[in-house]
Amino acid sequence: MRNGLYKVAFRTPRGEGSGVVHLQDGKLHGGDSMQYYVGEYHAEGDHFRADVASKEHSRYPGMQSVFGVPTAHISLTGKFQGDTGTFDGTAREAPGVKFTATLTRICD
Repeated sequence: MRNGLYKVAFRTPRGEGSGVVHLQDGKLHGGDSMQYYVGEYHAEGDHFRADVASKEHSRYPGMQSVFGVPTAHISLTGKFQGDTGTFDGTAREAPGVKFTATLTRICD
């Protein structure tokens, strides 16, 4: 996987969403209309793992994060194939809620 800006699509049984993530030398930053994401990742070959904090920056009536809590600490593992990665994860604040995400590189 390469450094750059990626679109992210994610899902749990509670809902789905999308946003952008910038990956640069082991650091991850991104967000969507309600949450921002910060964390660290490690890539070795096509394998990828990350620890990400997702925190609420805005509230909208009737909307919640896909975990149902304003802050989530997410652990992800997965693989990249070219400029696309697929991942599974969980958040300690939402035990038992399965999280899936797809990253697709959109630019440097």
